Amino acid sequence: MANEKDKLKQNLEKVAEERGDQQAVSYQDLFSPMFMQKNTSFVTIDVFVRELGLKDFQEIEKIDDKVIDDFVKKETNFNNWQEMQQRAVSEYMTSLF
Repeated sequence: MANEKDKLKQNLEKVAEERGDQQAVSYQDLFSPMFMQKNTSFVTIDVFVRELGLKDFQEIEKIDDKVIDDFVKKETNFNNWQEMQQRAVSEYMTSLF
């Protein structure tokens, strides 16, 4: 198990070196349609955002944590927004290999 974690860490470091420190992942890539359809009742992250009552993804930073956590718990397979983000990052990173 530790060996697999070491390999994953090495692979992630290699990708980071290849892409450079400035490489950013778009929220659409992170919350891909496949991720959203598998884990939520929405087809895309943009529909999720609109149903949350926001105009665009950037407004998520301005919303009260309890509001988004309650929405995520009701409409997704996750208990809160933090958990949903962590899974999205994990699945995105796994998809790179």
